[in-house]
Amino acid sequence: MFCKEARLYIQKLISLQQVIEQKGYRRIDQPTVVQARKHLKKYLDYYHYDSDDQMRLFWARNRPYIRTLVPCENHPAYQKLLNEFIKMNQMI
Repeated sequence: MFCKEARLYIQKLISLQQVIEQKGYRRIDQPTVVQARKHLKKYLDYYHYDSDDQMRLFWARNRPYIRTLVPCENHPAYQKLLNEFIKMNQMI
């Protein structure tokens, strides 16, 4: 189901960015990363997005925020996470 896969993927990105920041790594666009993380977390915590259609609309509206949370190219999981992002985009 798209709604579950997308939610797990976004939550994984949020957690990853929190860990990266706690370890002291900074990106040039770090304020944008923090804003995207907070924005997505707020909506995922408040709304359920139980159906695939609801999650597809959420994904489409928030695609730039989600893409912002994908780590930089020098991160070991970059390619895997980017491929997942592309796969999810193709599902909407």
